[in-house]
Amino acid sequence: MNLLIDDHGRQIKKIRVSLTDRCNLRCHYCMPVESTFMDDEHYLKPHEYAEIIKSLCARGLQEVRLTGGEPLMRKSFTAIVEAIAALPLQKIGLTTNGILLDRYLDVLQKNRVDHLNISLDSLDEANFERITHGKHLSRVLANIARAKTMGFQIKVNVVAMKGVNDHELFNFVEWSRAQDIEVRFLELMRIGYAIKNQKSQFISADEMITQLKSRYHLQFITMPHDSTSFNYLTTCGARIGFIASESKAFCGACSRWRLSADGILRACLLKDEGISVAGESKQTLNQIFNEVLNMKPGLRPAEVTHAMNQIGG
Repeated sequence: MNLLIDDHGRQIKKIRVSLTDRCNLRCHYCMPVESTFMDDEHYLKPHEYAEIIKSLCARGLQEVRLTGGEPLMRKSFTAIVEAIAALPLQKIGLTTNGILLDRYLDVLQKNRVDHLNISLDSLDEANFERITHGKHLSRVLANIARAKTMGFQIKVNVVAMKGVNDHELFNFVEWSRAQDIEVRFLELMRIGYAIKNQKSQFISADEMITQLKSRYHLQFITMPHDSTSFNYLTTCGARIGFIASESKAFCGACSRWRLSADGILRACLLKDEGISVAGESKQTLNQIFNEVLNMKPGLRPAEVTHAMNQIGG
């Protein structure tokens, strides 16, 4: 097998696959309230996703995570999932805001999508609405509980923002304990629409850890070499993690690529450059894979103006 290993010795084993740039929330760090989206005709078709990912499997790909925008808004979501589930993948996951999750839990379970990353930036109804411009907190929490009951492996992702939701850190830890669900705190990244407020709202993982240590003892948990998070078990029994993309970049162990909904394959979240793989033959796909492999940066780029919902979260 001709594995995808770059000059830095990093093997590409995982890919984030965007199904749409549309979303039913307007989180203020992701996109403006008045947003425009690409026409459906530009989206990759279900069979195209399958062909691209199958070719990557032949080069050593092991894991796929479906993203958006909000992937559950894609009209052909079920067909895409069924096509991908038939491929020789070790793990299939989904990143979602959880609003539509109840409609698709059976579909996900039948198609090996066992791992759910659910975005949830506040446990307070009013603050949830301020951050997301949506009144869906109770539905999201209910859907998380239902997915937990059905046996899904769940991680809740919280984008931590100073003066916005950092006062809820302890609430999320206690929620993690009560629900027996891992909560991961993400540093606010310099991407697209978030750049204008990133400096004033940024709180580092170290700052969050210092706050949490005032109340809990944190026991370090060993994670896989290419994990995006570093994790702890707290004295109260909560499982928490930190994705410190800004202060503790993990580029040296990165094993991920990204595929946008319109078929642009990118080597890095923080790189605008990519190559279209839409409609390409198997031979051409392999040539493109080799080109993209050489596009993966050795060090973390400072920022990118590309909108997060268009790259795939």
